[in-house]
Amino acid sequence: MAAQIVPFAPELIDFIRRVLSVAETDKPVWNPSAVFKYNDGPGETPQWTLSIGFTEMGGNLKPVIERYIELGGTLAIQLVPYLAVMGRKHISDPEFKTLLQEAGKEPAMVQAQNELFDECYLGPAFEWAKKHGFSQPLSFLVIADSYLHSGSMLGFLMERFPEKKPKDGGDESAWINAYLKARRAWLAGHSNSILQGTVYRVDCYAKESARDNWDLAIEPVDMHGTQVTKA
Repeated sequence: MAAQIVPFAPELIDFIRRVLSVAETDKPVWNPSAVFKYNDGPGETPQWTLSIGFTEMGGNLKPVIERYIELGGTLAIQLVPYLAVMGRKHISDPEFKTLLQEAGKEPAMVQAQNELFDECYLGPAFEWAKKHGFSQPLSFLVIADSYLHSGSMLGFLMERFPEKKPKDGGDESAWINAYLKARRAWLAGHSNSILQGTVYRVDCYAKESARDNWDLAIEPVDMHGTQVTKA
């Protein structure tokens, strides 16, 4: 990741990765060969999710596979045919899951996932945070979680509270707390029961705010019952 978009020590980036990994997979280091199927695609349709959050219909699973192919993955030939339909309809072929699981054991897939995680989630999240004047590690974690979980900072949520972003003269902690409150209410009241069950993510960050852990210096961070540390 470009150094100019990271305003704090590199070890905090690793800590943020670990917390996000637990939020998505319940483990501080994600398993690159883990494949899940949830009914959380458009209209609550089924979709595959690879490791930390590369979704079939959301669009980021396809770039991961393309990067894996570019890096010389041994299962490239078998995976290429799926690229033509990916993102347009759910791939129901069980062989697709098997191929993803096997590819995840290769260094090429591990590298592809690490690179795309930065390119699709952390990088854009951190750029957004810096653009709007945020500076605290906890703020960056909250924003990165929104990018990972929802694809962006959701505009309609940010319109539900009056606080200003730091760049516009607002208080950073007040804005983050207001966003967390709005996000929790939205998740808890969502029609999709899967999203309702993810309020633990927001609760974790609200707890860290309450104990004034804006620099993420206090360990561990309790994410969904897992005690996450920097070690």
